Amino acid sequence: MKKVLCMIYPNFSLYEIVSLTSTLALSFGITIDYVASDNSILVSEDGLLCQPTKTLDQINLDDYSCVILPGMVNIGPALQDEELLSFLRGLVKQDILVAAISSAPLLLAKAGLLNDTKFTGGIWQNFFDYFDFLPHKNFRPKVLVQDKHIITAVGFAHQEFARRVLLTLGLVDNADNYFKEQKEYSEEDLIFTLSDEEFDEVKRSIENTL
Repeated sequence: MKKVLCMIYPNFSLYEIVSLTSTLALSFGITIDYVASDNSILVSEDGLLCQPTKTLDQINLDDYSCVILPGMVNIGPALQDEELLSFLRGLVKQDILVAAISSAPLLLAKAGLLNDTKFTGGIWQNFFDYFDFLPHKNFRPKVLVQDKHIITAVGFAHQEFARRVLLTLGLVDNADNYFKEQKEYSEEDLIFTLSDEEFDEVKRSIENTL
């Protein structure tokens, strides 16, 4: 498949997307471009300094299969980023998967992507009267909603969000083996062994760094 584009902006949430991005990169070898409006250092909501790998003006959507939008604790800067919103408006007629979690559906709404699309998200109900661009009639109080090529989810459902994206991209037929959270684990669940071939590869990767 093609590359994946992950938007980043001030105050973006790492934990909401890292289950997805790490699995795409490590399990499937997919390149992820972390894209922002400009090349400035951005600070995540937990204080990590992040450097975009590309800017919006360098993007050709034909190179990508999916656009990921993390939520953010302070939505103000991203909602006022006209370059970001203009880019998102360009996704309306594109045949590309759009996956937005937590407060990120607010960006989709302001860009007009949710006018005829059912959605969910970590969105305070007060916002529906405050933002005239947010279509209350299309909101569904569910953990995750997929309507056509748009996936939205609440922030705490980041593993369900990741599973749905993997399935929709056709990377797996069954995503149940990913992110297997349980209340209790047996000893057998916590003993991990590589095959000889896999261990040889790990040793080579270690030796190449020495």
